[in-house]
Amino acid sequence: MDVVGLCGVVAMLGVWQAMSVHFGRVVPSPLTVANEMAKNFISAPTFRHYGIADAGYLDAILYTAGNVSMSMIAGGAAGIAFGLLTARRRLLRSALDPIFLTLGTIPIFIAAPFLLLWFGISRFSAVAIVAIYVATIVYAYSQRALYNLSPVYEQYAQTLGADDRRLFWDIMVPGTLPEILGGLRIALAGAWGLAAISELIGSQRGAGKVIQSLANSVDVKAIFCVLLLLGVVAAAIDALMALVISRVTAWNRAGGNDHE
Repeated sequence: MDVVGLCGVVAMLGVWQAMSVHFGRVVPSPLTVANEMAKNFISAPTFRHYGIADAGYLDAILYTAGNVSMSMIAGGAAGIAFGLLTARRRLLRSALDPIFLTLGTIPIFIAAPFLLLWFGISRFSAVAIVAIYVATIVYAYSQRALYNLSPVYEQYAQTLGADDRRLFWDIMVPGTLPEILGGLRIALAGAWGLAAISELIGSQRGAGKVIQSLANSVDVKAIFCVLLLLGVVAAAIDALMALVISRVTAWNRAGGNDHE
């Protein structure tokens, strides 16, 4: 058990409770938020008054999680593919780097209207916004991962008779995997917030849509429920991904220790 982490959670709840005592109108207590979440977790009939589905907080979080998953798959695949492709090709890198750099610096509130104009208020628009962000992050990490991989390993493998397919699967993939997975984890951390924002701008479901609708009615405790649930799910998925990365790249740490 992570004692330090548990102490941090307890401290946060204590600060939250203290703030609710002094600012009760805008900061509901943890117990109030917990009761609200338990009451409307599966089904929330009151949501009908706000013009959103009454499926409850679970449906909203699952919808957002689905958008994040699709964005990570699409954006991650594009980022890895183009990153690895340009790492050893200077001309191609010079052509694509400005494009990805520009895409990565465009604020979501500027990109969103164009996607909504082109594709309408749909799930595809919300996923595309986040996928672009993920692709730019993973592109940089993938490119750097292969660029930093010493060509000596490939030369040794070629000396032993390895073809291009063996070079890719036996040298490039293992050699770049730790850094690429690190980039995916960083992209995932930001994808949750961007997914909620994209739903807030143009979506009929999801955590962002629920927050937007509840904000218009000044339902503070319900907004806290969505934010808390979104944060808990994001933290849990990040912890799970960290565990997977540590298991998948255990050989890399062991190799580094042996080298030392």
